[in-house]
Amino acid sequence: MPYSYPENKMNIPKSVLKTFLHCTLLPLMLLPGCGKPSIWQGITVDVAADQPVQATHEVSVGDGFDHLMIKLTNTGDKTLTISEIVVRVPILEKLVDRHEVLYGSSCMGRRPMLREELGAAGTRSYSYMYEMVQLGTEDYLFSGSLSWRIFLPVFSMEKDAFVIRSDGEGKQIQPGQTIEYEQIVLSRSSSWLNLLNAFGDAIAAENGIGKVKDVDFKGWATWDYYGRLFSQGDIFGNMDELDNVYPEANLIQIDGGWWTERGDYTKVRESLPGGIKAIADRIIAKGKTAGLHFDGFRADKASEIYKEHPEYFLHDQDGQVVCETKQLADREMNYIYFDYSHPGAREYIRNCVKTMRQWGIRYFKVDFMRYGLESEILQANPGVTTIVAHDSSISGVERFRLGMGAIGEAIGEENYFLGCSAVFGPCIGFVDGMRTGGDIHPRYEAFPERSLANTGNFYLSGKVFNGDCDYLVFREAADEDETIFKSNNKFGGSLPLNEAQMWADYNKLYGNCRLASDNLMTLRPERKALVRDVFEWPAMDETVPLDVWERATEKSDGFEMLLARDGDDIYLGLFNWTDAPKAYPLAGFDLAEPVELQARHSVVLKYAGEKSFEQLCGSLESD
Repeated sequence: MPYSYPENKMNIPKSVLKTFLHCTLLPLMLLPGCGKPSIWQGITVDVAADQPVQATHEVSVGDGFDHLMIKLTNTGDKTLTISEIVVRVPILEKLVDRHEVLYGSSCMGRRPMLREELGAAGTRSYSYMYEMVQLGTEDYLFSGSLSWRIFLPVFSMEKDAFVIRSDGEGKQIQPGQTIEYEQIVLSRSSSWLNLLNAFGDAIAAENGIGKVKDVDFKGWATWDYYGRLFSQGDIFGNMDELDNVYPEANLIQIDGGWWTERGDYTKVRESLPGGIKAIADRIIAKGKTAGLHFDGFRADKASEIYKEHPEYFLHDQDGQVVCETKQLADREMNYIYFDYSHPGAREYIRNCVKTMRQWGIRYFKVDFMRYGLESEILQANPGVTTIVAHDSSISGVERFRLGMGAIGEAIGEENYFLGCSAVFGPCIGFVDGMRTGGDIHPRYEAFPERSLANTGNFYLSGKVFNGDCDYLVFREAADEDETIFKSNNKFGGSLPLNEAQMWADYNKLYGNCRLASDNLMTLRPERKALVRDVFEWPAMDETVPLDVWERATEKSDGFEMLLARDGDDIYLGLFNWTDAPKAYPLAGFDLAEPVELQARHSVVLKYAGEKSFEQLCGSLESD
């Protein structure tokens, strides 16, 4: 079956001439001083546009990654519009069905790391980050992207070739203008782990990230227990109880539902007397940071900002505002999408964030960021064939980054910017932290799935952004009262203590933002003890899944062996996600006897030997 990615909705009008330029253009070139020949031969670039495009490429051969540089030039005398770009990088090795491909996690929740065999029936995996082929236990081929500035690269495998495909999203090139495609790297390596670590370093360097912010947040958030229906009393009561559980906690996060209508982010619902400022004042008086959530890329059709400025929002091919209607547990939503190619929309969101800062907010959780991307908007609105923006010359990715720039500028370098519900690539360089897995809920089935989704981004966490795996949730029905938000999977559950312990152990090893989101006023003492136990652990400097090539066959196939480091202290987390007892041989961890775990149990072990973190990664992987 030919590959096609679901977000690809070019919908080129019939009146537009599609011209395909098939390019095997320049000889592969070497940078001065590089003596070895490239193993990447026969690379082709196909461009679909409304008039011819000159496409050139070269490979610069390096000791770490080989860089595939692609340029697109308009040599004509009229503006051209790109519909699609397809790059093929042949793999000279003969691939067979037993070879496996690893696709990198691309976004929070929807595209976790996945591993599949070549030729397996029904496989349609792809990644916006990278793909890796395992030729042997010490032989790996790799292609990935270091940038997402104009286009969104989609990596897949087709007929013994890496394929990198991008929707042109109507990107225009002026006569005589040359643009660069995204920064693609290629490699062959004997170590998948060294390769991914180097990839994270290369992404950070390409995007000007010197060091991520060294923070360790511990606190409480409104969302998982109260949803949009929290009160001031709920916040203040839980904040007081948090001081009893862990007096050193330093963050209180106010999640969604505080505004009058989505998009009206300077207006606070009347049921919160004194508004966000009154809540933030009390949080600050307690010596804690005040955090606030908002939907950075959407509004509601009932919002005042839409009524006053409909031109700040994206429209469709018929001139109507793009609107997704969705029935939620407590109300109907009519989502519309900010058009950040419009300078007025950018100035509006800047002013909203500046108002939040005046309220005392210093931690900003910007949610639903995927809906700033054209592909995600089209997927959510199947009746829309064309998105019409204020500036039609730029791509949706460029429009998204204009919005990110406006939000980030208003937040300020001195404050904290957490990205949420995002496609990772285009956010890199803007955010301080990133939610790397889907929303948690107090059900056991969520825990192994989030283990895979979050830890699959280990090579980015701590280098490109701080990884955030969502809330601490340890409750079951006996811990709830009438204030619980009646949303799917949020209430009435049965979560035995051993299963809750597994999520606690995972949070000890991954992430720098640990926020309880149960009702601490009703949570039973043994469950509060789990919160305190997690808070007593420092944020790890790095965390590596050791069983990558044994797990990740589906989104629920979570990692079972995590090695983590805090300075010189090294820890091994073992997670038996199965329904049967399991033994883990750990000779590589200098333990003579296997560690036995009952079904749905976990343990975190501290290393007492002389091996380095790097040596342990190698020895444990071979156990």
